[in-house]
Amino acid sequence: MAKHHKSKDHSLNDDLDDKTIQDQVNQFFKRHPKDYFSKLEEIGFVYRDDENDQEEQEEVAAKPLNENQEYLVSFFDGEIPLSNETFEIFLEERRCSNPNFPLFRRYFKSGNKNLLFMILYGLHHFPVSAELLSDSAYSHEYKGILQIVINHYMTACENQENLETFSNLVMEFYYATAPDEYQALYALKEKFPIGTDKRKIIDFLNEIEDAGVNEEDNEF
Repeated sequence: MAKHHKSKDHSLNDDLDDKTIQDQVNQFFKRHPKDYFSKLEEIGFVYRDDENDQEEQEEVAAKPLNENQEYLVSFFDGEIPLSNETFEIFLEERRCSNPNFPLFRRYFKSGNKNLLFMILYGLHHFPVSAELLSDSAYSHEYKGILQIVINHYMTACENQENLETFSNLVMEFYYATAPDEYQALYALKEKFPIGTDKRKIIDFLNEIEDAGVNEEDNEF
């Protein structure tokens, strides 16, 4: 990014204009945290996400790079039925050292129903799988399956016995559903009785999140 140099005729009025704009920007972030891009456009800002543009170009150009990926593309396109073999190939490609991210993103972002069915198939057999839960949350961003995501995270929280893993799972649940204003931590409080180890973890994490929110509010 090129550096910006002030011209020789830069004046106090320019500084005042900059401060006014900065004040407006700060107010938009405070008053419209979910819609600040459109509010910024009202004072002349144009938002451009270069990273997303690059991702889109990569996704359009993405091709299968091996037989497994060709097989999965055939499945995504409805040419091959869902089977355990298909699911195992998906996991193999997902877990490899260099996944074909642009190819898979393209199918996630298009809301491909066969990809979603395979993720749900996997969660039916492996309900506490962090990678499949993450995939379901990513699918939700483009397909709008909030209740499905909630149900599967709830099931995972019920079945996960390792408390450290449970703690991570709770926060993943919280962050996956927070953009939809779903109160995952409060929902989990209703699920697990007071005094249980899981409830203690949920209460602790809730206190941390509440403290963080209050600190952000005080900054304004």
